Amino acid sequence: ILKSKRRENCAEMQNVVDFLNGALGVPVMPQRRVVVPQEFRRQFKVYSVACANNYKPNMEEGDKILLPSSAFHELGRMHIQYPMMFQVRNPKNDMKTHCGVMEFTAPEGNAYFPFWMMNELCLNNGEIVEIKNATLKKGTYVKFQPHKTKFTQLSNPRIVLEKALRAYSCLTKGGTITIKHGQQQFYLDIVETKPGNAITIIDTDVNVDFAPPKDYKEEKKTKPSSKPQLGDRKVEQAAEEEEPPVLQGWGSSSSNRGSSSSYFKKLTGGQTLSGRQPKKPVVSSLLRASASSKSRSSSSASSASSKKKSG
Repeated sequence: ILKSKRRENCAEMQNVVDFLNGALGVPVMPQRRVVVPQEFRRQFKVYSVACANNYKPNMEEGDKILLPSSAFHELGRMHIQYPMMFQVRNPKNDMKTHCGVMEFTAPEGNAYFPFWMMNELCLNNGEIVEIKNATLKKGTYVKFQPHKTKFTQLSNPRIVLEKALRAYSCLTKGGTITIKHGQQQFYLDIVETKPGNAITIIDTDVNVDFAPPKDYKEEKKTKPSSKPQLGDRKVEQAAEEEEPPVLQGWGSSSSNRGSSSSYFKKLTGGQTLSGRQPKKPVVSSLLRASASSKSRSSSSASSASSKKKSG
């Protein structure tokens, strides 16, 4: 009671001072309050979002979670950054990731996570998870590493990734995100993020880069040691089965590989590598011309000798 009376007296005195200053023409300087952001830190029992009463299939996509209404009222009384972002930690193994919030419709004391996020943190239904608010910088660069080469063989993987990232609010270095494209599901590791280990991708332009997939292997094949001979069919068939050395870049299809069978077929049958028939040698034509001239001269000499005998 005494404290409240003192506050009232102080307020009345301040009003009197402000009134006098205003009457005398003295400008009143407004007092600035330094707002210190408060921290939201609570523990919840985590469950898959498929257990929610208002479950929808799109809740599995992205990094949004469901929290109880009490968390909304507590956050509303705090001076925090919007949109709300949180750091999620598993107390058992100290694994962390970051996420946003979709709704405040979860039962009291519970939180609903997408299934891929529970796998990321090694969480099971009913286990305890710690959630606290976080302030993240806007991202400028992120590098992904797909788990499978099939993702890079899509018609345009960058567009597929761009559409999927619309459901995400933040990315954490060292984490793994899940992308659905039609009936296929792809996993991508977050290799690098800038300017920090955790960034927000809301209302910002992010440069995206890809690392070679985890299952990518450079295919190197050596040339056959023995050269095929035209007269040996066995060697020729073995040479046709061998392929020239191929180094296929990741993300390219197998249709770009060259085959050695057509290469060796061009060497047989008197054909050049261009597929054209070789020109007739000049020496043979000269020999044929000389032979024809000799035959002509011999025929003319025999005809002249026969005329002399007849004469």
